[in-house]
Amino acid sequence: MRKVREEGEATVEPVAAADLISRARAGDGDAFRELTEPHRRELLVHCYRMLGSVQDAEDALQDTLLAAWQGFGGFAGRASLRTWLYRIATHRCLNALRSASRRPAREWNIPKVEPPEPTRLGEVIWTPSWRVRLGCRPGRRPATSRPKPSPWPS
Repeated sequence: MRKVREEGEATVEPVAAADLISRARAGDGDAFRELTEPHRRELLVHCYRMLGSVQDAEDALQDTLLAAWQGFGGFAGRASLRTWLYRIATHRCLNALRSASRRPAREWNIPKVEPPEPTRLGEVIWTPSWRVRLGCRPGRRPATSRPKPSPWPS
């Protein structure tokens, strides 16, 4: 039997997917969970990339799955389930960013306690994946790569 999608150990077969979709439309939460579980991690990463915070990404993912569950009757199947979930997640993240920009920052209101000076220690440092796979330190070329020749005569 032909497999539709493979991610890690999660695979969905066409006949099983159609059965799961019909069961989920009928209100079966386990069928919905089985359909969405293979996409959960990549949706979380997608939300994290948009929002920049793990907690906000987890909240957006929960909002996404709740909206998908509540609106599953509207899933027509014209696009893949993954595409449909990504679209919902993207809109939830954009809504979160919009609402965060409208919310004013709160003043520090704890008496006799000074807030610590801000640092950049909590920021995520993005390293290209090929550097990680080759075991390079950021800013250094892998031992196997050669510098590009200069176009200028020396």
